[in-house]
Amino acid sequence: MRRAFGFSRSETEHRFQAIAGGLRAAFDRAAFPGGGPPPAVCEQFPHVEFTPLAGLWSSGSLSGADVLIARADAASGASVDQVVKNLRDSGAAARVVVVLANPDLETTRRLMREGVSDVLTEPVSEVALGAALDRLVGRFEREGASSGGSGHVVAFLKAGGGCGATASATQLAAILSDGGQRSVCVADLDVQFGQAALYLDVRPTISMAQVMSASADLSEMHFSASLPAHPSGARVLSAPPEFMPLESLRPEAVDGLLAALRREFEIIVLDLPTAWTAWTYRALRQSDHIVLITQLSVPHAHLVRRQLQLLETQRLDDVPLTLFCNRLSSENAAGVSVRSVEGALGRKFDVVAPEERKLMGEAINQGVALSMLRRGTKLEKALSQLAERAAPARAAKTKTGRNF
Repeated sequence: MRRAFGFSRSETEHRFQAIAGGLRAAFDRAAFPGGGPPPAVCEQFPHVEFTPLAGLWSSGSLSGADVLIARADAASGASVDQVVKNLRDSGAAARVVVVLANPDLETTRRLMREGVSDVLTEPVSEVALGAALDRLVGRFEREGASSGGSGHVVAFLKAGGGCGATASATQLAAILSDGGQRSVCVADLDVQFGQAALYLDVRPTISMAQVMSASADLSEMHFSASLPAHPSGARVLSAPPEFMPLESLRPEAVDGLLAALRREFEIIVLDLPTAWTAWTYRALRQSDHIVLITQLSVPHAHLVRRQLQLLETQRLDDVPLTLFCNRLSSENAAGVSVRSVEGALGRKFDVVAPEERKLMGEAINQGVALSMLRRGTKLEKALSQLAERAAPARAAKTKTGRNF
């Protein structure tokens, strides 16, 4: 069983505070020794109402619930067959967590093939149940955020430092903005070392410092008219001007911020810090696409593997991901090839960008898009390929101005 990311108690108390309207989770009493979910798990989800089923789950209905925790016994073929029938009849298997007694691999695989959200071993642990519900709640949060605004969130996750993540994120935003034809925002969430505003040469008007200190509901705030615009059309929410502790930003603030940005922008590019925290997890959980950026070296290859493993452990492997290899040099003195790194990772790079340090350095120093210096470079083409993967519908927006 994969273990959820370990947060401190104070962080955990803030992780599940922003589910608009609340959710209802129905459960089979037989799935828990005490007749219901452990109190510690219920406390983690203050906006989820846990209600017991009247009896055994015996129909395809989820009993009006958003989430269902059912039970099956692998030692009883009839029990498993009934649950499978209910899953198919409900048409909502992805919203069902099954607690499996006397588990075996064949039954677990059968239930997963039916599309259940998760299969937990009886007796279920608090950690396993919390992680399973976290994944489902995160899905509802993203759907809820989308209902308030259709903005598409692309998060940049670094495999170590020095990968050129900020430069790539800001240039990607410039490409996606297309001269202001699409509303794009770069949100610099690297609250300690963020430099997105500097890279685009815009004067910060609102920074994450104001966001972090705001007493109002962030989801109700308006950003589009207040944020400075780059000549490409992209707007920038800058990092704080002063060094701030990572824990200064809370998960519920990320929830509200993303809800507001989704409402006002078609595309939001997040530049995240290297460190994993409760709030970076929330930002990744609510993203529509993750760009894992690295460069070609043995240490970075190890860091990519660790990040991929952590994404799986945190149940974030359901978020579409692009593996982006940056700064590939034709004069690779280290002798590390793309093929050897891909073999070690067990997967290919989705996009490979060439080393054009002089061109990128000039773009950063002038605060302009690459196309303003030289059109049609291999680096610009690689970033355009990244744009097609990270925000395909947005990148393919028609000239009619239709929003996706």
